[in-house]
Amino acid sequence: MKRREVVAGLVGLVSQPFLESSQAGVTDVKARSLSLIRLLANPGNFDGRRLQLCGYLDYNGIDTSVGLYVSENDGRNFMISESIDLHLDEATAGKLARRYVILNATFHAPKGNGSEFLNGFLDHISDLKAWNYGDNRPEAQP
Repeated sequence: MKRREVVAGLVGLVSQPFLESSQAGVTDVKARSLSLIRLLANPGNFDGRRLQLCGYLDYNGIDTSVGLYVSENDGRNFMISESIDLHLDEATAGKLARRYVILNATFHAPKGNGSEFLNGFLDHISDLKAWNYGDNRPEAQP
């Protein structure tokens, strides 16, 4: 064997674990806990990152899209400027709508024309669950 072949083989063996970890799914990445307010204020700083967020899940007006709002008042009054869109199926949204939730998701900052009027969106949502802390409504109790 030539020296070049040996070096190439060793580089391949050493770099294989790094290549495998970069090809892992987005849900394998540990989510960074972050305030929804901080995300809304600095969306470009968190573009493409895996985040753990807490907020009030509610519909965004008359259609079936849902958003994660800063507070219950924002959600009930459709304050879209205080929310981030969620790419979430209708069945899951229906079960947890009008409740505080905690979730892990990948954030995508708004881009292109009109991006200054948008807050971005969340997809690859996992570990979505109701967060009953501070929720005194009887229907929200487990």
